[in-house]
Amino acid sequence: MRRLGLALMMILVVAGPAAAAEHLPKLALALGDTSYLSEDVVAESGAALRTELGEFGLDEYSLLVLANVPLAAVPSGVREGLPDFLSKGGSLLLTGGPGAFGSGGYEAIAPFLPFGLRGGADWRANPFKPVLLLQPGHPIFAGVSLPTIGTFNDLNPRPGASELAQYQGGGTVSGSKFSSPLIAEAGFGPGSVVGVAFDLGAEIRGGWGAGSQFVRNLVKYLVDRSPLVPKPRKKP
Repeated sequence: MRRLGLALMMILVVAGPAAAAEHLPKLALALGDTSYLSEDVVAESGAALRTELGEFGLDEYSLLVLANVPLAAVPSGVREGLPDFLSKGGSLLLTGGPGAFGSGGYEAIAPFLPFGLRGGADWRANPFKPVLLLQPGHPIFAGVSLPTIGTFNDLNPRPGASELAQYQGGGTVSGSKFSSPLIAEAGFGPGSVVGVAFDLGAEIRGGWGAGSQFVRNLVKYLVDRSPLVPKPRKKP
């Protein structure tokens, strides 16, 4: 028995702790127009940026970003895994554009949107107006001034969602009789969803100076709210 014990100890010394596992940082998965995201911006939230699922399951990502991407272009594993992802506490960021919301075929994921869809083609040019902040103390607006907005996804408020900002004043080209929501937040079980109805990438490329800070705020806010982390991997 003594010899057997010594032999086992020698194996552990030579091979090292075979059961040792590597704990990875939080992950953010961004699909679509990721021009306004960078590894450095996401790293500030304590997460690592990925642009494809790779070897990880969706429920190992703290944050999923659908950035002006048609639903048909989203991998089936992401589309089908969305309910489970949110039920486990995942965070979802949806940003607008001609490939998002109604114009992007989001009807299939309508139950998880913080807006109500008005119809298929909802990406429209409207008169440029300031954005009305409804909750200026929200963390995503810290140190941020929003640009004047004219082109956006023309959406409905969603009952139960928290409207954070809206297109200011009067109806839109589509003839709506109320101001259109531009930024909204909703909870789906333990999961969190924030929607931005304008094209973040286009606004930042067009000279919105505070846009980068807004993205930082959004990413940090949503990553912090999610408990999801990658499963430990055995060290090579």
